[in-house]
Amino acid sequence: MTESTRPDAPVEQPVEPAVPGAAAETPSPTPAPAVAPEPAVAPEPEPAAVGSPGDLFAKAAAAEDARKSHRATVLRWGAAALLLLLSGTATGVAVTGQARTDIPGLRTANDGRYVFPALTLPPLPSGKPAPGADKGNRRHYADLRRLLLPAPRGASDVSGPPDAPAPASAGSSANSAPSASSSPTASASAAASASAAASAAASAPAPADAGWAKCSEFTDRYKSPALPAAALDENACRAATKRVWTGPDGTRTEIWLLSFGAGTDAGEFYHDLGLNDLKGVPALTGDPGRIDAGSDMTPKLFATKETGSTGDPVGREVLFFDGEVFASIVMTNPKGVPLRAFQQVTILQEGMLH
Repeated sequence: MTESTRPDAPVEQPVEPAVPGAAAETPSPTPAPAVAPEPAVAPEPEPAAVGSPGDLFAKAAAAEDARKSHRATVLRWGAAALLLLLSGTATGVAVTGQARTDIPGLRTANDGRYVFPALTLPPLPSGKPAPGADKGNRRHYADLRRLLLPAPRGASDVSGPPDAPAPASAGSSANSAPSASSSPTASASAAASASAAASAAASAPAPADAGWAKCSEFTDRYKSPALPAAALDENACRAATKRVWTGPDGTRTEIWLLSFGAGTDAGEFYHDLGLNDLKGVPALTGDPGRIDAGSDMTPKLFATKETGSTGDPVGREVLFFDGEVFASIVMTNPKGVPLRAFQQVTILQEGMLH
């Protein structure tokens, strides 16, 4: 028996020849079935560990210390704010409570003006109007002596004329004569009222340094008094008073007030007086300056040609009238009369009359 016919011999399978250009086929893998993700589960919180009593006390003490520190900070800031507020208020009071010239760094050079006490107007007789209240009849019924400007602070040699007997018509209200058409009873009543007002004006308390003067004493100050005296007599001066002082800067000030029967009389005297040289004062000349004193007429200004060490005239004079009252102010100083002081005195004296 041959080998090819043996039953236990392996049988060879035929091999197919490879075809050129044909790619070898690779069996595709079988996809795995999709599995849904399981939902995430949050871990359960672990129970807080309970410390010992000592730990709890330490934590409470730390919290209390933190609260105390916060309160202390608030109190410190509050105290600082209160201190700042109080110091600011005190500083404001200290600054506003002083005169500007008394504060270091804010002091300014004195421009010649004076410091006067509080100015007050004298009382009016009962039933009499203030100047200008009665239209067409601007009259001053108050005591003429009390219409004088007081001396400034620091002034010396304050003086006035000795108290002469009060003029019969010293009270301006006594100048009102009854009309011809008035009945005898009315005339008698008016005369009695005028007499009572004049007596009250004469007896009213006045500053110790002011008194009645004679009208003729006003014209005696001029080097050539004839013309002023004639104008004074023609317009019938009824009362006069003056005040004199020497200011802290050495300037001598002399103020005269003359009372006439009416504003027209005072105006006539004002116009007739003109330029007249005064005794003890260098020659005066017209001053082109202007002072708005608020009177019925623009004041007449005069000044000396001679000047002092300050460059100001050694003498200044102003004349004006308000209603039936005529005013004259003369200021002299060998060093020079400051313009500001001259303007100040003029305006304040007019304010006492206006």
